[in-house]
Amino acid sequence: MKKVIPVVVSICLCLAVFGTAALGETETAEKTVATELTAAAEKTAEELLQAGDDAYEAKDYGKALEYYEQAAEKGSTEAVRHIGSLYAGGEGVEQNYEKALEYWQKAVDLGDCLAILNIGNMYRKGYGVEQSTEKALEYYHKGAEMGDAECLSAIGSMYFYGDGVEQDYAKALEYWQKAAEMGSGSGYYSLGFMYGAGLGVEKSLERAKEYYLLAADHGDVMAWTVLGNMSLYGEAGEQDYGKALEYYLKAADAGDINGLYDVGMMYNYGYGTEKDIGKATEYYQKAAEQGNSYAMSALGYLYQEGEGVEQDMEKAAAYYQQAVDLGNVYAMSSLGALYAEGKGVAQDWGKALEYVQKAADLGVAEAYTYLGDFYSAGTGVEQDREKAAEYYRKAAELGDEKAAEKLKSLTEEEQAPEEKPGESQPT
Repeated sequence: MKKVIPVVVSICLCLAVFGTAALGETETAEKTVATELTAAAEKTAEELLQAGDDAYEAKDYGKALEYYEQAAEKGSTEAVRHIGSLYAGGEGVEQNYEKALEYWQKAVDLGDCLAILNIGNMYRKGYGVEQSTEKALEYYHKGAEMGDAECLSAIGSMYFYGDGVEQDYAKALEYWQKAAEMGSGSGYYSLGFMYGAGLGVEKSLERAKEYYLLAADHGDVMAWTVLGNMSLYGEAGEQDYGKALEYYLKAADAGDINGLYDVGMMYNYGYGTEKDIGKATEYYQKAAEQGNSYAMSALGYLYQEGEGVEQDMEKAAAYYQQAVDLGNVYAMSSLGALYAEGKGVAQDWGKALEYVQKAADLGVAEAYTYLGDFYSAGTGVEQDREKAAEYYRKAAELGDEKAAEKLKSLTEEEQAPEEKPGESQPT
């Protein structure tokens, strides 16, 4: 029994120590919560709204929701709209379109124009409600009457695409001009698109560029990417890689996924800057994380070739697969080639032919070249040089120089005189 006593005492002491520590932690946590609640109670609706915005930017959606709810209780209409947006996006809460609609409707009842736009978009796309372009237009018109420029722009979009209404470029132009006059970035962007494509107006790349610049100045980040493309290809002015990179960087800094990819591409090839595969990989990675399939495909190629990164065929295959899952046809071709070679994946001629054929059917020159290789060598398929020549010819017509060389070699082989027994080829 005497031996048991020290053990029991030790246990009691441990419980006392741990119990005290746990109690201390609980008290500290309670004090922290109490301090936060007191601080929140002292803040104005505007301060709470800003705190919510800051938390949202930091991707702390749960904390953002708390601040928005507190701001809403103090009368912030914008906070009510933001709560609806969190439910619509499933950020910090389980995605719930019904709740999103509920909060947005509350915001609308309080006179919030952007909430009207959100509800119109829900009906237009059928998110959480029965799709109804009629109701969408109803909300857009209501928002337009309240002076919301983006609702005007949305109406213009419906007329431009004939979405629930008869397609009418003149009406689209009218609404987009009204939206632009009220400072809508999307309105200016849409006008730029009309003049760039010559739809409903006389084509003018110069005017298109003017509108895209105005769109960018009014917060439309996609406009920076389009301006970058125009500078890259010399549209509405001289080709200027430096200017293109400048525009792409502005788009990337604003979080545009296409801008992120384009900056990566510029560093990858050294357009307008020194070639820097490290920076290219960094930007491709950011774009890929946001769902850009071209960035995924580009990363696949870098890992496949070991260019600027350690060669890793499994990573290459994984990136190509991610891009394929998003419908990227160029990645289909590359992934098919890896299945043919058994690199990074188990060799599978069925999958190889499936992916490469799909890519070829969608007009990828490289895919036709791969098919030519398969039929020329008889790997994975029965050898058929006529088919091989046909595929090489299609690839060459699409601009693949390697396919043109392979077609020439294949043709020369076919045309070479056949050696007869007892004779040697002429020299």
